[in-house]
Amino acid sequence: MASSRPVLLCAVLGLALVACSPVPELLRRGDQLAAENKPEEAMQAWVEADGHEKETCEALLRAGNLNLKLNRPDAAVAAFEQAVAKVPTSALAYLGLAKAYLAKNIPATAIQALDRAIALDNKRAEPFFIKGQIARAEGRLDEAVQFYDQAIRREPRHAEAHLRRGDVYFSRNDLKEAMQAYSLALASDPENVEALVQVGRTYLAAGEHSRAAAALERAVQKNRRNAWAQYYLGEALMLLKKPDRAIQALQNALQVDRKLGMAYIRLGQIYEASLLPDRAYDSYQRGVAMDPNLLEGYLNLARMQFERKQEAEAGRSLEKALKVNPDCLPCRVLLGRMYLQRKKYKQAVEVLEKVVQTNYQDNEAHFYLGQSYLFLGMVAKATAEYNALALSNDTARAQALLELINRHSR
Repeated sequence: MASSRPVLLCAVLGLALVACSPVPELLRRGDQLAAENKPEEAMQAWVEADGHEKETCEALLRAGNLNLKLNRPDAAVAAFEQAVAKVPTSALAYLGLAKAYLAKNIPATAIQALDRAIALDNKRAEPFFIKGQIARAEGRLDEAVQFYDQAIRREPRHAEAHLRRGDVYFSRNDLKEAMQAYSLALASDPENVEALVQVGRTYLAAGEHSRAAAALERAVQKNRRNAWAQYYLGEALMLLKKPDRAIQALQNALQVDRKLGMAYIRLGQIYEASLLPDRAYDSYQRGVAMDPNLLEGYLNLARMQFERKQEAEAGRSLEKALKVNPDCLPCRVLLGRMYLQRKKYKQAVEVLEKVVQTNYQDNEAHFYLGQSYLFLGMVAKATAEYNALALSNDTARAQALLELINRHSR
């Protein structure tokens, strides 16, 4: 009995030391100060706590995460490296270190830290999810899906993993798989507005405009300040030929984000369809001013300027459109029309022939190519373009081109 007393005494002393440790209170104080937006005071509390921690690194983990939140990646790396040195078996320390290196845009080193975190704790979903994000950003989409799947196996209700998995399939136009993934994201987190927006986008891409509008209206009800929810709702309503409601949704989107250039482009299209050309023109101009990479904006501006006989302005707008996407076929058709207008028939033929070679179903290109051939005296080739239009049942263009051919032959 006497021999057990030293062991018992040591155990009691150990419990007393833990009970008297200032670490828990210092950690709580730091958490409270951080919540009160007093980061430097929080850091001081955690530094003091770290001085008392012997076998754990909770204070350093908190300091690293707060530095990440404050966009101070160098300080975050320093904190997590101290944590790793102090507790080499801490998976959370390596996970934090990976996030810090990602914030510094050093993905290769981040992956090394993630692999170490996984080796220490194979049951945690987050390292696999982050590896999926890195793979996706680098264009390794198959690997990204595999990492998301591993994250989901460890955490079946990982809403963001389902969501990003859906984004990969959406980018591949695999709408069935995308919808399934987004639905699982919603099942995991019914309040996830981004998942609802993506469901709406998927319905839009599938041509199911009513279902898209219903999903996007739910997203707007959950968060009226989500600009993308309002924007895509406007797009769905536009396609459903509900212009007044579409305009309201697009204007709501712009109230949230004035730089959402595509909202101006959609407004321009609605105004143009409503025979309000000046409003449309102004909207297109605003759109490209907000986002210089908006192909649709430059193309619509160029077309309106061309129709208004503003040839110099149209040429500049079209040049900007082609700079955004040199392979834009509608841009090439408009360029062919411009050459045709300037009586540069050979250049028109050169441009338009390439369009129909790329997309034989482009009836507008066939129509203007036929005219270009005709003005070069190539009646047989013009007639072939008429035949292409007639076979595609484009009666209006076919008849117009036939009248030009008959007039030319008299």
